[in-house]
Amino acid sequence: MMKTNMMNGTVEQRRRWARGALASALAATLALSGCAGGTYGDNAAESGGAAGEGGVAGEGGGAAASAEAVDWDALIDIAGMDFAYSDRDKDASYDTASATKIALSGAGATVEGDGAAADGSTVTITAAGTYVVSGELTDGELVVSATDQDKVQVVLAGATIRNADGAAFEVQQADKVFITLADGSQNTLADGAAYTLADGEDEPNAVLFSKDDLTINGSGALTVEGNYRHGVNSKDDLVITGGTLTVTAKEDGLRGKDCVKIADGSLTVTAGGDGVKSSNDEDPTRGFVSIDGGTFAMDVQDDGVQAATYLRIAGGEGIVKAADHALRSEVEAAMTGGSFTVEAGGKGVNAETRFTMDGGTLNVTGSEEGIEAEEVIVNDGELNIVASDDGINAAVAERSDESADAEGSSAASNAAGMSAEGGEPQPQGETPDGNGAPDGSGVSDGAPDGAMPQDGQAPEPPEGFDGQMPDGTMPDLPEGEVPTMPEDGQMPEPPEGFDGQMPERPEGAEGGQMPQGGRGDMADMGGAGGPLGANASEDCLIQVNGGAVTIQAGGDAVDSNGYIEVTGGTLLGVSSGNGDSALDYEYGATITGGTVLLAGSAGMAESFTEGTQPFALVMAQGAAGAEVAVADAAGTTLVDYTASSAFQCVVVSAPQLAEGDAGTVSVNGTATEFTASTTSTAGGMGGQRGGMRGDFADGEQPQGDGGQGRGFGGRRGGSNAESAQQGEGAQGERAQGQGESAAAGSSAAAGGPQGEVVA
Repeated sequence: MMKTNMMNGTVEQRRRWARGALASALAATLALSGCAGGTYGDNAAESGGAAGEGGVAGEGGGAAASAEAVDWDALIDIAGMDFAYSDRDKDASYDTASATKIALSGAGATVEGDGAAADGSTVTITAAGTYVVSGELTDGELVVSATDQDKVQVVLAGATIRNADGAAFEVQQADKVFITLADGSQNTLADGAAYTLADGEDEPNAVLFSKDDLTINGSGALTVEGNYRHGVNSKDDLVITGGTLTVTAKEDGLRGKDCVKIADGSLTVTAGGDGVKSSNDEDPTRGFVSIDGGTFAMDVQDDGVQAATYLRIAGGEGIVKAADHALRSEVEAAMTGGSFTVEAGGKGVNAETRFTMDGGTLNVTGSEEGIEAEEVIVNDGELNIVASDDGINAAVAERSDESADAEGSSAASNAAGMSAEGGEPQPQGETPDGNGAPDGSGVSDGAPDGAMPQDGQAPEPPEGFDGQMPDGTMPDLPEGEVPTMPEDGQMPEPPEGFDGQMPERPEGAEGGQMPQGGRGDMADMGGAGGPLGANASEDCLIQVNGGAVTIQAGGDAVDSNGYIEVTGGTLLGVSSGNGDSALDYEYGATITGGTVLLAGSAGMAESFTEGTQPFALVMAQGAAGAEVAVADAAGTTLVDYTASSAFQCVVVSAPQLAEGDAGTVSVNGTATEFTASTTSTAGGMGGQRGGMRGDFADGEQPQGDGGQGRGFGGRRGGSNAESAQQGEGAQGERAQGQGESAAAGSSAAAGGPQGEVVA
């Protein structure tokens, strides 16, 4: 995400307006250290605004205030979900001799056996049993209307059913219906562009529509042509254990309200809406999509796969191309196996609260953002990302508009028109106190002293500073000019009267901790690097514990609105955005294991803030296609990577490096030396925003595994039973304080000489 560089002086000035004497002293310190890492829109958080990056509400996951109103615990119960398949789900056998035969012929049909009857072009099954259907019905319907205790097996053995004004196959009532695709058969279900429905009814709404549980199995083929709305829609469970399905739909391809479970089969879905969808968000054990096998080819105009509660990928393979998100869950998602290649106009994977990867291969070949969730945990597997914006983004979880509407949008609409005192609705264009906005939005121009006005504009500057920068140049500084970085790469001289010390800690503050939850009176300051964004949250976490991750990002490669933790695995990547960073965080980034090589722009560069494994931020630049290699003092290559875009600096770490070890970063054979350290030190680049986690005395460094994150139960208290054992490397609680030692870390200006190193 784009951040404003403090070296341009703009953010420096605005902070002086808003924060007073203490912030002025800190801002002077930070002007020496380089990059701010925040935007002025962040200040909206002080006045309850929801502005994110650049003051846009909801950017990067939405404001924390929105997330706090959602009880995520109540929305999902993974342990209570049924991911199993019954024996009959998987059993496609049938006895032809004892089955009832239904022969379709033009505008009518004949029935041989019990439990079914033909009435003109409508064939109705009314009892449990097995029914073998063949032939063609040019404009008619097959209906199942049995008791709610009946299990019905319908074998499609070369059957074609078309219905110009309704569903071709409709299950009105049964306990469960099994559609078996006979071996070697080709079957087709098709509808028209308009249905004739009873007054006040909006169902059926799919070519293959079922009010009860529906299973598709067998080894034959089924083509579904959905010209009205959906292709296949079950109001209960939709289970697929076999067959070759080709589905085209005006809206969604495959829907199962309570769940969609896919064990096997070949699925090709082309849809104007979602490809595969489960929508039940009222029962925490329902609304999930579970994929254990099968092959997939999806090309859809909304989400590829969408789950109301949980998206589980344990197997299968295929390609998903989606105009919006490729893999989407309204709450949580996990991948333990399978191999998928996805291309998305939005996110490759978008899970609101958590995405956990415990195995499999996921290739995001194109996306706006590769992975977004409040927590992104990689324990194993292979993850490759190409994104025009952030590669991996940990953003505050937020209930989607669609889900919020389902939970009662009318109540929210009524509440929106009431005054702060609970009185009458306010006329458009007026605030409760009678102050109207010129645009009729009802937003007042005024704001309390020291707070951000609700319109997101900056507070009035001090007398003598007009705040106007029409030509993009830095305004005159009332307190002296921002120092420039000398060509020799050394730190500039501080302003006159500045002794280089941080302001005194407020009375009563413990050593190693910032007052007021880690920031004290510096309301928006994030450690030493600048203001925390309005969407900053300590619940946000990117954690790499194992596996192999590679990222090509137009924005930040790894971006967390909270913490980043690397405890194992391999993390390689490049960020091509000049206003972005390969590593970006709000609170802190720790490393205790694993191999890291992240290349990006020097202007907003950040390194790790702490760790038990040494790291370094190295000024080494290269063009797109450059070969980058990290070696130890003996010349042994520790990790190498081919950068897909130009870069100016590299963050490196490897298990083979010890404290104080020398090493080199080579770009196409040209080596730059560095010294690895487990602490952030002054004299390099990058806003080191995060501080030490935990209660440390002055000058004291943390001991033990600094990279441990939260257990996989998360703040929702539950974990995926299938992968809970993977959480051992990520347990413990993240300490709340940000230490002053990291806050004092400084950074060099962009464009310093090649070979500049910060450890």
